[in-house]
Amino acid sequence: MKADAINLEGAKAGSVELNDAIFGLKPRKDILHRVVRWQRNKAMAGTHDVLGRSEVSYSTKKIYRQKGTGGARHGSKGAPIFRHGGTYKGPTPRSHAHELTKKFRALGL
Repeated sequence: MKADAINLEGAKAGSVELNDAIFGLKPRKDILHRVVRWQRNKAMAGTHDVLGRSEVSYSTKKIYRQKGTGGARHGSKGAPIFRHGGTYKGPTPRSHAHELTKKFRALGL
């Protein structure tokens, strides 16, 4: 396959021979989508984090006695239902990267 080469002014500067195995293929949206997702997920830092119940700075003492208060039974103030308590199943640092086969990488790139 032949393609025209142009210079910075936009004028024709010659022609270039391109490999048909690479540049002769029709682009496929599904493969391009998978490769872009693979690249973007691999580039994610994954450093988001929240404090869990065991990581917040609160006493683990029972906040009031079990019976006779008329309220619900509670343990420590670090429980997720209290203000400034730990978060239940929040985000933790992890890698977002996933695998992509070599054939898909080559076709997408």
